[in-house]
Amino acid sequence: MHQNEDIGFLVKIITECIDKMANQHLKQFDLTLSQGRILQYLRERIGEKTSQKDIENYFDVTHPTVIGILNRLERKGFIRSEFDSADKRVKNIYLIPEKEISVYYAMGDFKKIVDQKLSQGLTDVQMKELQSLLKMILNNLQD
Repeated sequence: MHQNEDIGFLVKIITECIDKMANQHLKQFDLTLSQGRILQYLRERIGEKTSQKDIENYFDVTHPTVIGILNRLERKGFIRSEFDSADKRVKNIYLIPEKEISVYYAMGDFKKIVDQKLSQGLTDVQMKELQSLLKMILNNLQD
């Protein structure tokens, strides 16, 4: 099997293409895809306490990685962080709504663009089959 036919290689190239498109799309906000994803995650959890640990667990990334991303988001004015009043070891993260709302809509627009590009030329049946196969692959990797 040639490298360009290898499933893992194809998934990697697809992911890199999506990341590149997203970073270009988010450049207008001086954000990366990783930062945009965290803002979107926080947006979905409005009204709930969200700690750094919650973010680490959800995205399955290390503590230093999350700290770096959150520090950059805080410097850019998208979030604020506070130590939890009940447990000073826990740092909670909060969105600054005035700044993140435009990013939220831009991320939604970007998702639609990517979904259109990914599904271009595929029938509804093929899309459902692709989703099923990708879920199966993910389950295989998580076992």
